[in-house]
Amino acid sequence: MVRPSPDPHSSIYAFMAYYLRFLRLQHGATQAEVGEIIGCSNSQVSKYESGEKQLDGGQCAALDKWWNTGGLFTIMLGYAKLGTDANAPTRLNRYQRKAVAHYIFSSSLIPLPLQTEDYARGLLEAGHAAGFLEDVETSLQERMELQAAILDGDPEIWAVLEQVALRPMGSRAVMTVQWDHLLQMGKSSQVSIRILPSTVAPHIGMDGSFHGFTLPGRRPAAFSGTALGVGRVVDDQTEAASVALRFNRIAARAWNEDQSREYLAGMGEHHDDLA
Repeated sequence: MVRPSPDPHSSIYAFMAYYLRFLRLQHGATQAEVGEIIGCSNSQVSKYESGEKQLDGGQCAALDKWWNTGGLFTIMLGYAKLGTDANAPTRLNRYQRKAVAHYIFSSSLIPLPLQTEDYARGLLEAGHAAGFLEDVETSLQERMELQAAILDGDPEIWAVLEQVALRPMGSRAVMTVQWDHLLQMGKSSQVSIRILPSTVAPHIGMDGSFHGFTLPGRRPAAFSGTALGVGRVVDDQTEAASVALRFNRIAARAWNEDQSREYLAGMGEHHDDLA
């Protein structure tokens, strides 16, 4: 079954997918031939043409050379990285579910895989009050289902939380349960939770949170954006590797796991100070 091309008007990434198929057909090339040029199978070319996957810098350069485009694919990729990808939420959802390892730096709140239901409800209620979503309970159900899918199969989770991300997002009772949940999660051999103290600022995570993935086959990917899933998914292997390096550099400045657990164990005492 041939995957349809995305609407080329929806984003530059979608236009790249559309134009890849257009040029291939214009030149009478098969997907297998394109795959030989960019180093992948014909089934992967089909995913690039449908927008399910994105071309990386090396692949764009190879296509530009093969079809003598004057660097068009490389130029489009540069502009695509500057904007918002309309297909990002779908790919982010898929990567969250499939990843065998997660590398999460959170600068402002406790990330989804580590949230309790009441903590998540509080965030969604704030989103509802701001007009970002209509039905809190439906959104909460979807969020908890995604969390369960992320944790299914016991993937590795490496999380670095900026100290401010632990501030109260609800009542003392809600936060006491949430902080205890972090402690319990951190006891798993698959989960590492470390806290980045405020005293190390400024640091290279000052521009915001991000989420790195190791997908089946050890392929890296990443997401940089908001808790609402608005942002950019990084498929380019070189760029995704740089995200992993950034995570490691931030983690190097964080408290170790034992120090972080000790701080979390005393969070209830600091509730009013953090509010």
